[in-house]
Amino acid sequence: MQQFVKLPRIAVLGSQSAGKSSVLESIVGLDFLPRGDGLVTRRPLELRLNHQPEGTKPWAEFSQEIKGKKFTNFKEVRDTIISLTDKVAGTTTNIVDDPIVLNVYSHTCPDLTLVDLPGITLIPIPG
Repeated sequence: MQQFVKLPRIAVLGSQSAGKSSVLESIVGLDFLPRGDGLVTRRPLELRLNHQPEGTKPWAEFSQEIKGKKFTNFKEVRDTIISLTDKVAGTTTNIVDDPIVLNVYSHTCPDLTLVDLPGITLIPIPG
């Protein structure tokens, strides 16, 4: 018998700078995803959302890459996503398939898993 219920998983895909990350932020109800011009999402980001009771202060955890640290400052979550992306993909336009797994706990989000994929580019990117 399976111990855990498999939560629904939604992956967003589309062209570069189409607003995929912004749509995900509106579902989560928190502002924490990197923004900018050009190719910003260069690693898949798996958001494991966990609904919490009203009045609970939101927090996040990077379950695979930074074990045991609880983030309550979502600007720090954004900066960590950027840092983890640069660490694996470099600081240029490289795209890698190694995902960042982020667990978010908040009363503003549903129990759901969302995957933010790098945008589709019309022109090949070197590297």
